[in-house]
Amino acid sequence: MKIKRLAGFTIAFALGIFIANVGGDVSAQVKSLIGKKVTGEYSIVVNGKTLSDKGAVIDGRANVPLRALADSIGADIKVEGKTIVVSTEGIGSIDKVVLIDGIQYVTKPELMNLKKHLEDNLITYKNELEIELAKTEQMESVPIGVVKDTWLAGINTLEEKIKITNEQLKEVSEALKGFK
Repeated sequence: MKIKRLAGFTIAFALGIFIANVGGDVSAQVKSLIGKKVTGEYSIVVNGKTLSDKGAVIDGRANVPLRALADSIGADIKVEGKTIVVSTEGIGSIDKVVLIDGIQYVTKPELMNLKKHLEDNLITYKNELEIELAKTEQMESVPIGVVKDTWLAGINTLEEKIKITNEQLKEVSEALKGFK
């Protein structure tokens, strides 16, 4: 985990240096791009994931959609007048790799999506459990056998799913604290 954290900090540091070095040049480049011909369009892959926005080659230089790139790495962007301000503060925690059920999550949006998915599942499991528990009175009169055993196994499965989902939600919530 220390190696992954170090790698995250290194990436964040390198990105900060890159942005700092090209930041002063941006306005001059934008002015020079007006009226230029786009000579190519490319997919952009960040940390193994393809962005929905495309990059372009204009006048022999690669250009990427800053908003999409920043969102993919967790940087903040603000437009102040005619200046675009990119903040990479705290980006080291954004590159932190979190393993939940053997799946890697590296950005806040990924963790937020996972949290929403888990919360939705938890509601579904609880509703299903409530429905099954409402059958308790009926099932008490059913003799022990396949039907009752299956019903009890279903209740146990739902209770286990609720327990696991709650544990996963706790892990996600802890991981999200690193982004604040």
